[in-house]
Amino acid sequence: MEYTIIRRHKFDGIEDNLSFQKTAKTLNEAMDYMIALKMLESNKAIEFNILINIEDAFKYTNRPLTSDKKVA
Repeated sequence: MEYTIIRRHKFDGIEDNLSFQKTAKTLNEAMDYMIALKMLESNKAIEFNILINIEDAFKYTNRPLTSDKKVA
């Protein structure tokens, strides 16, 4: 599954400005990128969000569970 980090600049009275920042292959990698971006940003009107494609999430949650371990 692919994770997308976006930058969201909130304005008073008008629509928010969204911009693409980075993509990641794992959730941990996406969290690391987002934390680093937050540390570099001082403007309180700017936030970072992690987005996923709903179709990817649906496929991920509906896949059969498999185990590498043998059951006795």
